[in-house]
Amino acid sequence: MGTGCVRKHKLFFIIIISLLLLPVTLYAAVSSRLQIDGIRFGFSGNDTRVVLDLNHKTKFRAFLLDRPYRLVLDLPPVRWKTFKARFIENNSALKSYRSGTLANGLTRIIFDLEKPAVIRDLFTLPASDMEKNRLVIDLSPCSEATFSAEKDNVIGKRDLAPPAGAAAAADADSYAADQDKAVRAADPGTEQSPPPAVFGQNKKYVVVLDPGHGGHDPGAEDNGVEEKYLTLAMAKEVKRELEATGRYKVYLTRDRDVYVTLQERVEMSRRVHADLFVSIHANKYDRSDVRGALIFSFSEKASDKETQLLADSENNAGYIAGVDMSAQSPDVANILIDLAMREKMNESNLFANLLIRSFEQRGVRLLMPHPHRSANFVVLRAPDVPAVLIETGFISNPREAQLLDTNAFHRRLAAAIVSGINAYFRKMVALQSH
Repeated sequence: MGTGCVRKHKLFFIIIISLLLLPVTLYAAVSSRLQIDGIRFGFSGNDTRVVLDLNHKTKFRAFLLDRPYRLVLDLPPVRWKTFKARFIENNSALKSYRSGTLANGLTRIIFDLEKPAVIRDLFTLPASDMEKNRLVIDLSPCSEATFSAEKDNVIGKRDLAPPAGAAAAADADSYAADQDKAVRAADPGTEQSPPPAVFGQNKKYVVVLDPGHGGHDPGAEDNGVEEKYLTLAMAKEVKRELEATGRYKVYLTRDRDVYVTLQERVEMSRRVHADLFVSIHANKYDRSDVRGALIFSFSEKASDKETQLLADSENNAGYIAGVDMSAQSPDVANILIDLAMREKMNESNLFANLLIRSFEQRGVRLLMPHPHRSANFVVLRAPDVPAVLIETGFISNPREAQLLDTNAFHRRLAAAIVSGINAYFRKMVALQSH
């Protein structure tokens, strides 16, 4: 065999070996890329912990931005693994997060903060038999002055740059530039981005507020307070604060002292395709020492005797609104209504529990030990709208009657309701994005 043939065979052998090794080389390149398997949140007291589960140890850069308050985390190019986005509502410093790719190839994750907070600690943990590699961020609430003093500090590698082969590194001081536009422009459908779970970003949710009673139906009266005026003032304050967020379109079932039947209230919520229905009332009891708010969700059977008596008295003002299913047989219609109502009852219970949490955080007194109760209120019976009824307090208690009739309490109550509504829609978006 001539030397020419030998060279050709050697070349052919080298090509074959190279082709065989190519998948291994590609796999090594892909597997070496940083991957986020999930983001977890936890809290202890007022502190919030963020944990990123990673496929290997990584360099990072973290800093704070204001107007609005944000925590920014820069990482080498990231490959996201599908996971369920979760949000912490209890005293959490966090509202939401989003991600995108910067011009230099780095991945930027922006955590929107509910209030000023500083990075108390940031560290990595190696993989173990039970855990992946982790990047841990601990946040603690702080004053605006402390936040302002801390926001120029960079934790981690200040001149973080993509690995060789990625886009050229940006200027070392570019960390302070606000990259929100780049992040918002990032395609949420790519594997570099987490599920699009920032609530209120793409639509305005429709909320119907229902001030109880009105007109010739004054509701409860005691200690110089009439329920119909009280509930209207409260509902208007909640409407004002909800609209100020820019996330909601808000309707009132009545905006003045007029009588509206229970049927009309329910039908209005369905007519405007409400995402949420909140009925606002004030309570009365034959004992003047009882005080505190209660939150009701729908149940065909009341959770206790007193609740049933209250539901009966409220329901005297009207009758149950029907659902137009004339195209269906009665049996089929009943099944469809039952299924729809069960789903909405679950969502209503979720909302009620989030409201209770928000009331506790905002200093709105609750009637303990069972502030969440169930009752067959007519206004909660729309089969396609999650709904709660809030008894804001007892006007039969002289001290609470005086408190309920103040602007300061109306603002506090409105802040608690808005916070609970925000938490509800964040949770629903997170569940739907899974």
